[in-house]
Amino acid sequence: MAKTRVGIFGAGYIASVHADILANDGRVELVDVADMVASNATRLANQIGDAQVGSELEDLFRMDVDTVYITTPNTTHVAPVVSCLERGLNVFCEKPMATDAAGGERIREAALASRGVYNLGMNRRYAYTHDKLKTLIDSGDLEAHSAQLKLNRGELLNPPWTADPNKTGGFLYETTIHQIDLLQYLFGPVATLRCAARSAISASEFDDFSMLFTFESGTVATLSSSAHSGWSFPFERVEIYGRYATATTEELERIRYALDLEQVVKTEDYTHIPFAEKGGYAEENRLFINALQNGDKPPVDVNEASTLNLLLASIYESARDNREIDFTARRRETIG
Repeated sequence: MAKTRVGIFGAGYIASVHADILANDGRVELVDVADMVASNATRLANQIGDAQVGSELEDLFRMDVDTVYITTPNTTHVAPVVSCLERGLNVFCEKPMATDAAGGERIREAALASRGVYNLGMNRRYAYTHDKLKTLIDSGDLEAHSAQLKLNRGELLNPPWTADPNKTGGFLYETTIHQIDLLQYLFGPVATLRCAARSAISASEFDDFSMLFTFESGTVATLSSSAHSGWSFPFERVEIYGRYATATTEELERIRYALDLEQVVKTEDYTHIPFAEKGGYAEENRLFINALQNGDKPPVDVNEASTLNLLLASIYESARDNREIDFTARRRETIG
C-alpha cells in the first residue's frame, strides 16, 4: 500500500511531537512543513529530515499531500480544516475542533461532504492512566457510579498567550478540554450539565469553574478547574467510585485502584515511559494512520468532535446564564 503523504501546518511544539512519531511510522512520508514563521518551519523540517518548507497552507497543496496535520493556535483551526476537507484531503486537527458552535458546525458539514477523513487530536484518551480506567470500566470490573475530576493549570503567565482568549478561545478550550472529553469517553453521553464560573484573577475571561454532570448511563460527575492555583502534584486527577471499588489517577504518572472490600490497592506506575507514549500521542497517531490505511474508524471522528465542541459551548452558556442545560435534547437537535 502507498505511504500516507503528510504535510504539517503549524510548526510549534505539538507539531514536533507528532512529527517525531510519524517519522518513525513506516507507513508515512512526511512531505512538507508550513508555518508563517519561516524559522519555525525550517527547524521542524530539519528535525524530521527531508521535508520541504513552506509558509502557507497552499504550499502543502502544491506538494500533493493527501493528509494534513493542523497544529496552529486554537482560534485558527476552522478555515484551514474546511479548506483541506473541501479538497478531499484527510485532516488530523489538534484540539479544539473550534472555539464556538458555529465553527464546529462548519467543519462538520465539510467533513460529511468530503471524501477525506477528519480526526480531532485528543491524546488524553489514550494516556496509559486513562486507558487503564477505560479497560476497568468496559470490562465491568469498575462500575462508575460517580466521579470527580480536577485540573489546576497553575497560572496563565507562561506562555503569556494562554491568558488571551483571542488566541485560546477561553481557558476550557486550551487546557480543561481534555478532562471534558474524558467525561464522555469514560461515562458515555452527557444528559444534563450545570456550571458555575468566576473571573477570579483574569480580567478577560472565566478562570475558575465548578461543573456538575449527569450521564445517560446514570453516572454523576463533578469537574473543577482553576487557571491560577499552582502546580501542586497532582494537578490533574480522575477519581471514580463504584460498588466497593475506587480508582484514582495521578496526572499521567500512575493509577491506583481497589476493586473489592478488602481494599487490596493495586498501583501501576508509568513514570519511566516516554512522554509521547504514556501521554497517548503515539497511540492516537497509530490509530489515525490505521484509519487511513485500513479503513478503520478514526480515534475521534467528526461526530464525536462535534459533540465535544457543543458540550464546551454549552458549559460556557450555563456559566453565563446560571442555569442547567438539557444536553441530551441539545445534542439530538444539533447533531442527531
